[in-house]
Amino acid sequence: MSKDVLRMNEKRTFKNVILDMGTTLSLLIALILLGIVWSSMTEFFLTGQNIMNLLMFASVMAIRASGLTVAMISGGLDLSQNATGALTAIVCALALEAGAPWVVILFMVIGLGLVLGGVNASLVTFAKIPAFITTLATMLIFRGVAWLLSPKTIMIMNKNLTNIGRGRIGEGEWAFPYIAIIAIVILGLTYFILNFTAFGRKVYMVGGNKEASYLSGISSNKVTFIAFVFSGLMGAIAGSLLSFQVGAALPQASQGTEMIPIAAVILGGVGLSGGKGKVSGTILAVLIMLVIRNGLQLQSIPSKVEWVVTGCVLLVAVFIDVIRSGELRKK
Repeated sequence: MSKDVLRMNEKRTFKNVILDMGTTLSLLIALILLGIVWSSMTEFFLTGQNIMNLLMFASVMAIRASGLTVAMISGGLDLSQNATGALTAIVCALALEAGAPWVVILFMVIGLGLVLGGVNASLVTFAKIPAFITTLATMLIFRGVAWLLSPKTIMIMNKNLTNIGRGRIGEGEWAFPYIAIIAIVILGLTYFILNFTAFGRKVYMVGGNKEASYLSGISSNKVTFIAFVFSGLMGAIAGSLLSFQVGAALPQASQGTEMIPIAAVILGGVGLSGGKGKVSGTILAVLIMLVIRNGLQLQSIPSKVEWVVTGCVLLVAVFIDVIRSGELRKK
């Protein structure tokens, strides 16, 4: 009898694992199919140079998405990441112009990310302003401050910083970008936090049911605060790395693209209501978004079409989330 029970438990466990992997497997299949389609349409898609360039661009979005993943699983939403990155890049570029050492600039990136993320966190947790309204407002504020500090582009001439954004390990078309290594480390750290720490478990509990987590003795304010600080930090790091990559800090950097990483995170399986999602899904969704964009560019399709496609992907992602939540079955 006990053996039968054990077999049933093993089957259930296996079934649960398969179901749990459903989103990840679907995204992986979609990514492979996209790769097949684009590679059949252009010989340049699978070249080492194109793949490495794709990784460079995907890294910035992946870093932003890692912060968004934590914030959205906790039940929040951060629209201010791009503005946080632009403001951080402007302040750091001005400090660099004033003679600050490049190592100090790196610490400034982290410090500014924590401070700006802390502003969002404080407004959401202490002032009780909804996350959507808070981050929409701070997006405008941070962007406006960036314009006030420098209405013109500031060139970043320090080779150490630009090498972080543009440099690669090795030579030839398969040389691996430094920025991709940074993204992998951050994604790995995010995965570890969410899956192997007490804080990660609390993030899921607070996002899934804030009242129940409160009754369990969890401080939802503390969890939400840390989640938004982390999201702000990731926004600052991503924006700074982008400026190092481009070799310039612009107040309008990434303006108008706020919904792209959000679409990727939702597509990756993070629910709009919070409480569910995986870093693995986020990674695959980011790659899908960038592969779609890359394929369209290789086909010389106008950039305006990219916006149409991105909007369609966002709608599809939200619709998939509606299906997952069971809203369609409700009357």
